[in-house]
Amino acid sequence: MTAALQAQELPRLTWRQRLLRLMPWHKRLALLACLGIFSWAGSGMLHPLMGYLQPRPQTMATPQQVLPLDNLRSPAQVLGAAGVAQVQGLRLLVLDAEPYYQARLAGELQPRYWHARSGQAVDLAAAHAESLARHYLGRDEPLAYAGSIERFTGEYAFINRLLPVARVDTQRDDSLRLYVDLFHDRLGTLVDERKAWFSAFFQTMHSFRWLDAAGPLRPVLMLVLLASIVSATLFGVALFIARRRARTFNRRLHGWWGLGLALATLSFASSGAWHLLHKQSAQPWPAPFAPSFNVALLDKAPAADWLLAGEELYMLSLLELDGKPIWRAQGQQFASMSSLHYLDAQGRELGNDTPRRYAQQRLDHYAQALGLGEAQALTLQHSFDHEYGFVFKRLPVFKASYADAHNTALFIDPLDGALASRVQDADRTEGWTFAYLHKWEFLAGLGNGYKHLLLGIVALAHVLLALVGLSLLRRGQHR
Repeated sequence: MTAALQAQELPRLTWRQRLLRLMPWHKRLALLACLGIFSWAGSGMLHPLMGYLQPRPQTMATPQQVLPLDNLRSPAQVLGAAGVAQVQGLRLLVLDAEPYYQARLAGELQPRYWHARSGQAVDLAAAHAESLARHYLGRDEPLAYAGSIERFTGEYAFINRLLPVARVDTQRDDSLRLYVDLFHDRLGTLVDERKAWFSAFFQTMHSFRWLDAAGPLRPVLMLVLLASIVSATLFGVALFIARRRARTFNRRLHGWWGLGLALATLSFASSGAWHLLHKQSAQPWPAPFAPSFNVALLDKAPAADWLLAGEELYMLSLLELDGKPIWRAQGQQFASMSSLHYLDAQGRELGNDTPRRYAQQRLDHYAQALGLGEAQALTLQHSFDHEYGFVFKRLPVFKASYADAHNTALFIDPLDGALASRVQDADRTEGWTFAYLHKWEFLAGLGNGYKHLLLGIVALAHVLLALVGLSLLRRGQHR
């Protein structure tokens, strides 16, 4: 009896039969995958629309108002009389044709203002913020200062980079509000009700922000859904190959449709998973450099003899070099050429190597905190690229390259010495992958309009494919 059973061999499964055994798993995983597709593809369809409909400023350039340098009191006189002995930042600005010193004090995120001629302390935060808002709107209209934003929120998200910022509300029907950086006169962003709704919807559906309070559960759930999308896609391709011909038109349609989208699906899901994992493993940035200036050393008032020939200044701000205060003067010569030069606390011109020395000292601060050695190269970068993208906001920046194991590059803003970005090999690889596999930058030659339209169509195709699949699954259960 035993010998007879041994002699009777079980038939070996063909490769097609083995692949067809994946069908139950394809169906199970597809249920999970549909949750991710409806969430990500559905919100992804809106992303191009968000770009088209978001409010835009009249200009992105910071204000350029000529600084009056006549009859000014020195910072030591003005701030000393107010009992201020140390400042972390100081600049001269003009508001309503009047000169003011704007100071940043330790422990305070709101700037303080003093009239540079009378020395009187003035509460100018609201007027300054509203003036900046009018500049970026390009028109005079009723505005209301709505306070300071000291941390990122759902509306003013991390992608805007600049903090702290002041919020200014308009009285328009769309409730447009602006976020402006009072310390450097930069625009953070504009938000109206439509953009606020789109952003909240996108963050909820695409980034799963509704799970922020759940801690590690958020990335785990997202990775499970992404893995189910990848697996269901691969199983679906295998089943398509194994089946010579599906029984019904809807199944054939689902198969061919899925096969046509398979590469796009794998591209979106795999790059999204990598992006998520990369963000979870990101190292914290070092603490920002915080200078401290002795006000008593600033006993020389800015004056006309600080100017170059034919120069008008638009910006005059204090920096720290070699542990001492220096002035960064930026403006225009002969109404046609931009000018930038540096002076010591007494108004004496400093050498042409000053900006590079300043950048090197700030970079050394961050390099030491990160355990990097000496910079191998230092260059001034005037435009965004794939390594230092537009999301980092600040230009121009100094870039320093290091010969560590990760080929680290640091970018600092010469305006205030802030660390604008830190980029390593892992960031470059993930950034390239996300740009080309998730955002399809290889279509950039078509222009943003056509690229976004194509991405929206592909996202819609994924939603429709998932609906067809669910319909087939429902019919199969009722048989």
